[in-house]
Amino acid sequence: MNMTDNPALTQPWLQIPQNLPENQLALIQAAQEMLARTAGPILARALGAEHLRYLAVPCDTLDAVAVARIIHQWPEQRQPALLVAPHVAPARAERLREAGIPFIDAAGNAYLEARGVYVNIIGRDAPPGLATAPPKKIRAFAGTGLQVLFVLLCQPEYANKPYREIARAAGVALGTVGWVLADLKGLDYLRVKGRGRKTLRRRGELFDQWVTQYLRQFRPRLKTRRFRAANPDWWQDIDIRDYGVCWGGDVAAAKLTGYLKPAQITLWCHRDPAPLLQALRMRADPAGDIELIEAFWHFAPDAETAPPLLVYADLLGTGDPRAIETAKLIHENHLARLVAED
Repeated sequence: MNMTDNPALTQPWLQIPQNLPENQLALIQAAQEMLARTAGPILARALGAEHLRYLAVPCDTLDAVAVARIIHQWPEQRQPALLVAPHVAPARAERLREAGIPFIDAAGNAYLEARGVYVNIIGRDAPPGLATAPPKKIRAFAGTGLQVLFVLLCQPEYANKPYREIARAAGVALGTVGWVLADLKGLDYLRVKGRGRKTLRRRGELFDQWVTQYLRQFRPRLKTRRFRAANPDWWQDIDIRDYGVCWGGDVAAAKLTGYLKPAQITLWCHRDPAPLLQALRMRADPAGDIELIEAFWHFAPDAETAPPLLVYADLLGTGDPRAIETAKLIHENHLARLVAED
């Protein structure tokens, strides 16, 4: 469908990106129609008087992970942008409003604040029967595929190592590597240059995919144990590497940026943590502030902190504004060079 064929998609104050899939065009149309029932005519006049034009940014699923990612990435928009979602629940609407991110949804919820314009409609229920096309499942973005992709994103040189070395670094079966690379090549994320040299492309998209799927499906499945230490300040004066463990989450972020005061302690374990538990007299506590998780990667086992990509993802997953600010710093200082294209 050509966008200009449908009057509902040709509002002068809203620019629709080219080549959107049908389900996203339908979403934008539904959201505009709902807005038109409430503030539509007034809004159109006000935006026209101020010569404002927004770029529609559709989002098929607005869960907590998507909100955190959007808040992080929104300043990168080069022109005024408007988030369009199927439904923005009140708590998420408030977070978007606090971050200054305008939105409309197919239920009639909306937030817009600009010169001479203020719209704030929150609390409308999700419309019945609104269907969005489920995303096609791609093996590279699920399960053990995410482990292989993690290695390739953190250590780009592994793309040209033997499959056996990639499998060892990712902690997966040898056969997994082949179909992950085939998926990436088929999706045009993997380029094969002269003499068969492989490089990742569209790395920013790959980073976003990895973070989103890690938080939505991979992280919740990891076996986590919680503990509490006799001395709450134990983490400040210890070389955690002596125990085959590395820092994740808040402590890793503090060490990478010097910005965040840790509230929770995440430890990724490359070895049995029993000696650490004994040395620090840690006791099991479901509400404890120490989180122990078996490391799912097997490169750089002697590093003091988990790979910055993992720290970044876990910070976004908290939804905490200060953690998201810290995630931005990690992205700028440790990840931007990995995202940059050759």
